[in-house]
Amino acid sequence: MISVSPAVWRSAAPGRRRAVVIAAEPYAGMLRIEPTGRHAGRRVLAARQGTSLAALLAEAGPDADVLVLSSDEALLTAGPRDLGPGTAVATARLDAGADHAEGIRRLLRALAQSRPAEQRLLDALDALDAAGRLTLTEALTGARAELRGPGGERLFTPGAVRPVPALWPALDTAASLGVPDGRVTVKGAPVVVGADPAARAALRRRLAPLTSYPLVLAVREGRAAPVRAVKGGSDLAAAALAELFADRPGLCAVTGAAYGADTAAAGADPALHLLFGGPGHRLRFALPCATTTVRSVAGGPVLAGPAPRPARGRHWPGPVVPRVRPKRPAYPRTH
Repeated sequence: MISVSPAVWRSAAPGRRRAVVIAAEPYAGMLRIEPTGRHAGRRVLAARQGTSLAALLAEAGPDADVLVLSSDEALLTAGPRDLGPGTAVATARLDAGADHAEGIRRLLRALAQSRPAEQRLLDALDALDAAGRLTLTEALTGARAELRGPGGERLFTPGAVRPVPALWPALDTAASLGVPDGRVTVKGAPVVVGADPAARAALRRRLAPLTSYPLVLAVREGRAAPVRAVKGGSDLAAAALAELFADRPGLCAVTGAAYGADTAAAGADPALHLLFGGPGHRLRFALPCATTTVRSVAGGPVLAGPAPRPARGRHWPGPVVPRVRPKRPAYPRTH
């Protein structure tokens, strides 16, 4: 059995009486909702092929906390007329064609891990409101950019479907913190959605060097271009991005920046991501900025990324100083 805690998706305001999870057969039979103090009832609904989300929500009732676990697009979206004004639904996207049992476990872990990320996102939105912009800096490359509002949605409002965890709403709806301007260092495992599985796997494979090596992108007027790669490392990823942007010019547009974790990567830490492609693109992807520090323009606390440290040199660290091994003591000869 897979235990699901209603606390991890937090879909609606207090007052809901039932916790409901919707999942496709046969995985619905593997789920168990943990008891909570605020829900009088708990129920798992099986989504049979061809069943609409509206029909399942009607079965769940108007006063339920609802989490949908599915790879079926029809179960991940619904209009206000289907939802009703008081219903709020959290939808978690499963990777099509994958083992859904393991995918559900990964998603639940990511939801639990994303709770601190949600607070970071709220802190970033507060800083945007107060200062109007955020600064993005990266110590290794010396890259610097500014991110200006308006920010994204803060609350999970009734009458709407909210994808979870935090990164996926931005990928699916292009709602984000805003679009940065300047030089941004991307580093970490890329997140790729849409298109067919072969196309997703091919792009992930070509961008895989970013997991270990940083790449600097110049973002001007919402469009990105690779400008610097660490020699012997992310130059392959830079070439792949340049080729992708040349073949599909619309994909070089940065649609926003979001803070969240990749649910497909076990143990992935939440980080700021640059988003490429929107709902109109068959292929969408996000590049993490795991080594980038995000702060308000006036300094203030770190909102994302590592604590800032002084950069060594203008762009790159100084030369590596070799370690000198101590000399071995001279021992007298015994012969």
